[in-house]
Amino acid sequence: MALHHITCVVVIVFLGSVWSMPTPHACQLQRNLIETTHRLLETMGGHFPLQCVEENVKISFPATVIESNKQQGTGAAKAVYEVLKSIDALFDNDSIPDQWDATKLDDFQNIVYRQIEESKCIMSKTEESNDDFPARKAAVRIFFDKLSAVLKEKVYSFCAWEIVRKELQYALRSILDDKSNLLWSKN
Repeated sequence: MALHHITCVVVIVFLGSVWSMPTPHACQLQRNLIETTHRLLETMGGHFPLQCVEENVKISFPATVIESNKQQGTGAAKAVYEVLKSIDALFDNDSIPDQWDATKLDDFQNIVYRQIEESKCIMSKTEESNDDFPARKAAVRIFFDKLSAVLKEKVYSFCAWEIVRKELQYALRSILDDKSNLLWSKN
């Protein structure tokens, strides 16, 4: 009987220590979720419509906000988090085109929200004295302000949303193409 109690205590202590161990991907953005988000955004509406070519404007994503070295990784991760929050805010709108695949749009919004919820801890990370996150955040805000302006200027038209969708695809592709260890992969 005493051996049984000791065994139970050892198992509980062991499991407690295993469960409390940090995981290698704790508090990191997940590459597979960003890839899925990009794919859903790309396929929910198909190719950029010919009817929108004349209205098209280019709003360059400030790719420098995600560039990092070992000292700037936290600022870059926070910038990606801000991008996700800004995407979520942009799509929190009732005027999204009916022409888009509703299921893919819903999945897209849910995955963006999931990424935000699962990576909130990124915002509590701190960098050393060379923290440039405020500048990165400002650049992200300017980019999304321009996207919002296009939507408002074009009265949330189908083509305005297509321009936004196209530019967000570039933004997500830039994040995915970044060669730093910004995103966690299951590999």
